[in-house]
Amino acid sequence: MTKSVEGGGSWIRVLRSAELGPLCLCKAVVADSTLLLARLRSGEVAAASNVCPHESEDLSGGRVYMDSVDCPRHHYVYDLKTGINRYPRSVFPDDLAKQIAPLPIYPAREEGGWIWVYLP
Repeated sequence: MTKSVEGGGSWIRVLRSAELGPLCLCKAVVADSTLLLARLRSGEVAAASNVCPHESEDLSGGRVYMDSVDCPRHHYVYDLKTGINRYPRSVFPDDLAKQIAPLPIYPAREEGGWIWVYLP
């Protein structure tokens, strides 16, 4: 089920809320996009690309850590609210830190027992 939004894009029903437990990750393929859904410490739901910007690893094999996803390959850590890399960005020199691409983030919400994600 989708809900179109004026100006383009749609809210897409992705997963039953009950299927995403506390501090869990879930991969979902929706409209030619592979998404990562996460349940944060607060219980809030986050949605992002499932592909690590560093070396294209599947992030669903990682773990939720301090409202971020820890990539299972090289342990790059991306904030699930902003997409900004938290590690190793925080220990890299400024010139290298600026080269780390952010993780694409998508608006997500829960409604009627479902997780909905907005795709442009």
